[in-house]
Parts: sequence; structure tokens; C-alpha cells
Amino acid sequence: MDEATNKNISRAVSKAARWQIIVTVVISVASLLLAGLDAALSAIAGGASVIVGSYAGVVATRGRYSSSPSGVLITLLKAEVIKVMVTAALLLMAFKFYRGIVPLSLIGGLAAAALVSGIGLRAINDDNNK
Repeated sequence: MDEATNKNISRAVSKAARWQIIVTVVISVASLLLAGLDAALSAIAGGASVIVGSYAGVVATRGRYSSSPSGVLITLLKAEVIKVMVTAALLLMAFKFYRGIVPLSLIGGLAAAALVSGIGLRAINDDNNK
């Protein structure tokens, strides 16, 4: 993989993470205004678990390049498995240790961060194709 591709991937991940953080903050502020502090903290827990899981997937597969399509697919699948496992572990910890959790806010923060990640990566891909 050449340096330009690495730079594009790094830029895409950074922009997607930035959008995930922004949407998590927006959901947590809305939850704070509508349902209180526990709802805001729940939204932050949901969004943060996705952000940390995504970052763990990127870090775990950083530096592993393959020129074959099957090698690229295996690397992507490993990153996704790590992302899902870290996200699930963080959500389990939130359910276990935070007694005031508001499930709707947690799911809202989680879903928004997960959806924005995909949308952010897709939009960046469109920018790179111009």
C-alpha cells in the first residue's frame, strides 16, 4: 500500500471519528435537556463505546497490508470483529457498573455514532473520487 492510500485512510478515519464525537455530544445534550443527567451519561456511554471500538479495530489492523483481495478482506473482517467485540465489552461494562442507565439514550448514542461513522466514511470516499 502506498503512502497516498495510507494518508487517505488516515484522513477518512479521523473525519469519521470527528463526526462520531460531534453526534454523540449532540445526542447527549439533547438527552440532558429532555431526560436529565443519567440519560446524557447513557448517551455518552453508547457513543463512546462505538468510538473506542472503531479506534481499536483500526489500531489492531494498522500496518497489516496485503495486495491480494482475499488478504484485504481478511484484514477488514479482523478489524470489524475487534470493533464489535470491544464495543460489546464496553456496553456490558456500562450495564454492569452504571446503575442509572437510560436504555433509550444509550441506544440513541450508540446508533447515531455507528450510523455517522458509515456516512462519514462514505462521504470522504466521494471526496477522494473527484
